[in-house]
Amino acid sequence: YVCWSKAYKEPPPEYKADLAIFCVKEYQNEQACEIIANSISDNTTILTLQNGLGSGEFLGQKFGSEKVVLGAAYVEASKGGPGEIFEHGGGCSITFGKQSDIQEGRVRELANIFESSNVDFTVSENIHDSLWQKLVFISALSGMTCITKSTFKEVMNHPETRNITINLVRETASVASKIVPNFSKDTVQNTIDHLETHKNDLVSSMHQDLLAGKPMEINAINGAVSRKGKTLGIPTPINDMIVSCLSLQDARARK
Repeated sequence: YVCWSKAYKEPPPEYKADLAIFCVKEYQNEQACEIIANSISDNTTILTLQNGLGSGEFLGQKFGSEKVVLGAAYVEASKGGPGEIFEHGGGCSITFGKQSDIQEGRVRELANIFESSNVDFTVSENIHDSLWQKLVFISALSGMTCITKSTFKEVMNHPETRNITINLVRETASVASKIVPNFSKDTVQNTIDHLETHKNDLVSSMHQDLLAGKPMEINAINGAVSRKGKTLGIPTPINDMIVSCLSLQDARARK
């Protein structure tokens, strides 16, 4: 289908946004904030749908944590030509929720907005649980496709890399279980089942960035797991290895 929209390199002068959906790559954060800064008012809600961890803290420091609603996007897509997006697998949705009671009113307003749209959404009762569930999934998908420079179908069809992928899911979940109270116990098996079932359709934007010679979100994804693990004294050898190896390519792309 075709979606017509108005796109600008920067917001019009004097424009103040009711809602800013922040979904650029982590390595584009500073530039994106500079572009939108003049359009953020006290009444603006910022919904972040970025991958990994740290987006809420970053935006809170920039614009005030009371404005920031945490969320996650679930979509398998790749970019074609200018303005052309290819969706793989279907089932697109977003989840968002409050960090604390201070965002409760903004979350209700967002829900009202999306109720009148065709966007499939869920208001999470525990957004940190939701974000870590996605991180368990994406650290395996992105980390393994990048470190092997292979499609996820190839990763899962090769016994050695499939085994590493399963252990990576368990490793990231072990960190999550120490951070998120009552972290969903079914996450490991549900994630493994989803990865296996949808292996033919799953694509990683970080893998696409790697192949294109662009910077990667490695610090926000596998790097975030490694840092949290070190803080908690939980070994994360697979995440550590992925971050160490991909840091070379990431540093090269940022020059």
